[in-house]
Amino acid sequence: MRKENLPRHLAQKIGLDRQGVVYGLQLAFSAWLAFAIASFLHIPNPFWAAMPVFVVAQATRGLAFERGLYRVVGTALGALAGFGMIHFIQDTPIAALLMLALWVAVFGALTHLLYGVQSYAALMAGITAVVVVIPCMFTPENYMQLALARVECTFIGVLMITLSSALLTPNADRDRFYLSACEVAASACYLLGTTLNGTTKDGAAQEAEILQKISRLEASGIAILAGSPAAAQNKRVINAMIVSTIGLLATSRRLHTHNRPGRPVAPQLGNALLAIATLTKDNADQTLSTQHIDEALALAQATDSTLAQHLQRLLKGAKWLLTSDQESARFVFRPDTPMLAPATNWGLARQTGLLCGLITLVSASLAYVGGSFIGEMTALATAMFSLVLGSMVKPQIVAPFLLKGIIVGSIIAIGYRLAIFPHIHSTGLVVASILPFLLVGGMARASTMFGFPALDATMAFLLGSQAMLPARVVTPMDVMAESGSMIVAACIVAGGFILLPRRSDRHVHEATRTINRDLFRLINNGDKLGAGQWMARSVRQTLRLTAHLAQSGQRHSLAPAHLISALNFGHSIAQLHSLQDSWTPQTRAILQDLNAQLNTFTDEPSTLAATLMQYARDVQQQDVTAALWSASEALVAGQDFFAYRPGISRNHE
Repeated sequence: MRKENLPRHLAQKIGLDRQGVVYGLQLAFSAWLAFAIASFLHIPNPFWAAMPVFVVAQATRGLAFERGLYRVVGTALGALAGFGMIHFIQDTPIAALLMLALWVAVFGALTHLLYGVQSYAALMAGITAVVVVIPCMFTPENYMQLALARVECTFIGVLMITLSSALLTPNADRDRFYLSACEVAASACYLLGTTLNGTTKDGAAQEAEILQKISRLEASGIAILAGSPAAAQNKRVINAMIVSTIGLLATSRRLHTHNRPGRPVAPQLGNALLAIATLTKDNADQTLSTQHIDEALALAQATDSTLAQHLQRLLKGAKWLLTSDQESARFVFRPDTPMLAPATNWGLARQTGLLCGLITLVSASLAYVGGSFIGEMTALATAMFSLVLGSMVKPQIVAPFLLKGIIVGSIIAIGYRLAIFPHIHSTGLVVASILPFLLVGGMARASTMFGFPALDATMAFLLGSQAMLPARVVTPMDVMAESGSMIVAACIVAGGFILLPRRSDRHVHEATRTINRDLFRLINNGDKLGAGQWMARSVRQTLRLTAHLAQSGQRHSLAPAHLISALNFGHSIAQLHSLQDSWTPQTRAILQDLNAQLNTFTDEPSTLAATLMQYARDVQQQDVTAALWSASEALVAGQDFFAYRPGISRNHE
């Protein structure tokens, strides 16, 4: 290999292209400028200013801006809380430790209750309180200076990466994302169209594929739609389209059972939907013309009123996203437009809050009793790592990268402090000495091979380097012990998540339990949990289940078809409730025990299905009979789902 081709070959080997080089240089010089500004302003611990640059930087401009904003908000909130706790350190240190542990527990839990980038504010509020309070346990006389320095460094770092992102980071391709949302909706129209004209082939596989696409779409939207008020409004439209797309899947499965050989349910509507399924950006004006939409909606209304509602939201939403049609905008932005329920996970929130709170309390207490800087570093790292990993749904995936990064960064920091830093005697030299390490860290972070561990390696290096003047007087053993304390903390926390991983099966169980609990509430308290709210909540849990089923060992027993059947069962319950006022005396007599029977759906779904079939034969009201048949069919199709974990509590709050 020729020598001039060696750098290019090396870059290709580690996954670094031209755009990656620019991104790596952006990271390195933004972090270096932040460190230089903090150093020349003589802010204590100036290396804290470089750290936000690597964390806030993102592939798209909007996400970087929004992440920077929430980092500032979280840092300010955590610092204010830290100021309040510090006052207790000298007189009642136990009270300060308990308050810190409680604060970390609450904001660790909030990382799973706040949606998208907002959860980053909660994470930073927890971390900042730790960074402010724990060092002040050892130097309480300088608490205000330390706390303000932490906030100042955060502002400097966020400002640097924000300015560089405005110049160098591209905007997200939101038009492509909007088209993807419409293409997923078109896929649902295709499935429903083939169902209605009796030509469906492998509908279950199509349902699974569409649900997977929706799950990925909703997850990617967090980054793509960040940092733009207009995109935030369109996110409401996409959420409503997601609800209606899954509603179409449920309708397709419900109507599929009505097909008879040679007698499809609604062939004319099916053909209209197949025409809509050819939707692209280029033919949007023609495919979604007012005439075509009105014709399709009229046919849908004649077939099924719920189908018509879902289809109208889909078509109007797609028309707004692709053509900016103002008439569609007036419809899709109405206050009564259904919303996707927030992505809250109370089970993970409780688990994370308890874990992070206990780890912080134990590590900070041991550090306070020990009274050494090494103990302080260990407590800081342990609490921070627990928050960072605890905020993730599957921390065991990231934990090995964090562990590798911390080990490498800490070892490099030891080398820097022992071999380079003793020869530095001015602020200018400190700033210059850090630049090569930041360049390597920036390039590693931008590469596909080292991207994940490089972030933690850079953080560990900056924290372990203690690059500041005046420097603390330490021995070589102190240097190794201080960086070693971070390695120990990483081994404890990351190792714990690796050895005791969060299992997808547990998430599947929690999501199925939530859906079934909501079904119980719909049966017994339908007036408190309306059909619209139930649908929004159930769609959210369906997406959660879809994401976890792909990684779960229970794939053989649960499938997307079962999830769709659960939605149809809920739809049938809501229909029965809405028809209750029109029941004849004969119908009331036959269905007097209906609610009691419905409450057995998790115990004996097949037995309940047979009971509902018998009710349907006895009842003489057509609408009620249809709802009973639909409920029965949903129970048969989804019995593996309903009986997935028997013994669900009948706590109908």
